[in-house]
Amino acid sequence: MDPLNLILLIIVVFVGWRLWSVLGTRNDGETPSSRADAYRLNRDAYENQPEKPAKQTPPPALDQDAAPEEEAVEAAASARAPHSGEQNEEQSDKQTEKQSEELDDLPAGRGLAYLHEIDPSFDDGGFLDGAARAYELILTAFAAGDLSDVSGFLGDDVAAGFEDAVKARQAAGQKLETRILRLDRPVLDDAEVDGTTARLDVLFRAEIISASYGADTELDEDNLPAPTTSIDIWSFEGQHSSATPDWKLVATRTG
Repeated sequence: MDPLNLILLIIVVFVGWRLWSVLGTRNDGETPSSRADAYRLNRDAYENQPEKPAKQTPPPALDQDAAPEEEAVEAAASARAPHSGEQNEEQSDKQTEKQSEELDDLPAGRGLAYLHEIDPSFDDGGFLDGAARAYELILTAFAAGDLSDVSGFLGDDVAAGFEDAVKARQAAGQKLETRILRLDRPVLDDAEVDGTTARLDVLFRAEIISASYGADTELDEDNLPAPTTSIDIWSFEGQHSSATPDWKLVATRTG
């Protein structure tokens, strides 16, 4: 072989070998660019697709004549319990019936409810304020033995009874000292109505010191008796519907 051709052959082989060594290999970090690589990636992607959910069979249609269990429970509950509006109406009817029965049990013309029904303008608070002042004035006047200042508050029978008690005390040579230490708010206890005339019972609760001593003896402030709780029910009578009812004390009793 000609030496020149041999040299050229060696060069060709060497160059081919170098080209193959450079073009025929690829780093792992390189992005594939050949059709084979693209096909392989597409095939892998296709093969690794998530499985499609199996086609679900629709549930069988419910029998229209048979209600679901929940509806059956609700229907049963509704059948047992009345609706809220019906329940409220039923309770209101029962309360009205109860109130009617209570009013029917009262004697005719008796009770505070009856008084307010026939005279809605009646002022409980104003009446009780006046009754409290009368209670203090009458007790103080009775203890002093002079009822002239409170005679306008007393009915005939009560006035006569108080006068008799004062005379009996004076005849026995005794004096009476009465001090009201505390008076609770009076309470309307009952009412009786006869036409325009009302008789109201008022309950009084007071802490009182009451001491009897000789008419010629000085009161010993250091030896007063201990306070006692006095509970009295006084009955006042007057024209409830009048602008000047002229309430008078017509009866007294202990509570």
